Amino acid sequence: MKQPTQIVAKVDYIGRGAVVTVPQSIEPWHTRCLREQLLWLLNERIEHLVIDFTPTLSCSSEMREVLERVHTRTQARGIGLSLVLSAESPAAKALEQTGLPRLLRTYADRAEAEGRLQESAAPPESAGSAVPTPRGGGPVARAS
Repeated sequence: MKQPTQIVAKVDYIGRGAVVTVPQSIEPWHTRCLREQLLWLLNERIEHLVIDFTPTLSCSSEMREVLERVHTRTQARGIGLSLVLSAESPAAKALEQTGLPRLLRTYADRAEAEGRLQESAAPPESAGSAVPTPRGGGPVARAS
């Protein structure tokens, strides 16, 4: 028997976000570990969490409760949550009763989700010089 606090998912940090790749098989003991790992991750200073279900071949129905709990916590903390999930995957079938795959942003592949995180991490381009130009075209009063 594995320890309930064992880390079971791979975490990749991209900008101010994190991509969590869940294991191929999500058994009931995995769900306890995943819940603890995901909730711990939400205490980190991230702005967006992506849960990647693409490698999942079998998924316990208990994963619904985990996703509902994570969704509640992300809403309370103002953290974005999205999924990498295909419609025919076992995870999609296990999670469809929650309605969260329809509610959350869902990506077809991991590269698309990573690209979105990188875009949000990029600094905004400045529209001009740092010093604003004076209004009107007239002379500017100078202090003496």
